[in-house]
Amino acid sequence: MRAMNALLGLFPAALLASAALAQQFSGQPVTMIVNYTAGGPTDVEARVVAQHLPKHLQGVTSVVVRNVGGAGGRIGVNQLGEASAKDRLNIGFFTWNPVDQLVQNETLRVRYNDFKLIAGMHQATLLYIRRDTAPGISRPADLAKAKPFRAGALSPTSHSTILQRLALELLGAKFDTIYGYKGIRDIDVAMRQGDIQVSTNSVSGWYSSTKPLLIDPGIAIPLVQYDHARADGSLGRSPELPDVPTFIEVYKEIWGKDALPSGDKWQALQMLTRIMDSMYRTVFMPPNAPEAAAAEMRAAFVNLAKDEAFIADFEKVTKAKPSFIIGAKGDRIIAELGNVQPAFVSFLRKYIETK
Repeated sequence: MRAMNALLGLFPAALLASAALAQQFSGQPVTMIVNYTAGGPTDVEARVVAQHLPKHLQGVTSVVVRNVGGAGGRIGVNQLGEASAKDRLNIGFFTWNPVDQLVQNETLRVRYNDFKLIAGMHQATLLYIRRDTAPGISRPADLAKAKPFRAGALSPTSHSTILQRLALELLGAKFDTIYGYKGIRDIDVAMRQGDIQVSTNSVSGWYSSTKPLLIDPGIAIPLVQYDHARADGSLGRSPELPDVPTFIEVYKEIWGKDALPSGDKWQALQMLTRIMDSMYRTVFMPPNAPEAAAAEMRAAFVNLAKDEAFIADFEKVTKAKPSFIIGAKGDRIIAELGNVQPAFVSFLRKYIETK
């Protein structure tokens, strides 16, 4: 909670005061676009937010959730980005994919920089593997001895797909990636059926879906979590996943205690992990949203982050406390997308092409 309060402290008090007077949403319909299908982790979190958000927006009685899945989340993102004048008070609750913007994916018709950022939410993420992956997996380091297997994935440009590929390749795994699943829930079902052997999820999806579906029945075990940046700048296990080894821990177990990864793949894994670890979910308003409305919505999220009833419901559903980023830190993450070195962008494009 101290860390949350510190982040919220970055938000100017004067802006909160002006937002309180704005009442841009009073009597207006508010729709929340979720860029993945119903039942997945993004949708689950969005519905808890939508349930509690109206009490922090004067004159709003409900927030309607509309799932717009497909194309690795890009359809929903495009819909919010191209909102008409009558929809300019809509909000988007996204699992965002900065890779699409970095490589200038032609199917992403808007830039994240053009949206009005309302809030971000931290989420730890991890990989998991079926125990019966030949010749058998009893601990994460057994991955290096596994025969060729199948890893489920969203689109080739999805950040989760790229992170998964990079991690498995650096750990020496032999695998094929099966692309095209609409959501993580669909991948988990396919994994339970044995169609694939490896997948990835965020911590909320892990506790609400993956753990009861795959881990508790003994079908799969956690493989690695991406190294989490602690408050002091060091890397290690996320407090949300204390029993899951980090990528570096498993890497050293496979390649030797003094081994350290290097090269373009390692640099890419580090950079994408840092961005997504900081802000895995994002809340945006359209580019044409009035500034006063965006300020009022940010103020509502500041209050939501301190709402004990919301925190309790969110934790009940996801098994993790909400961790918001509101203000300057989130703006810096978005701005960083426009300052990435051309060499890194070139690597990403080539890497995606060699899927």
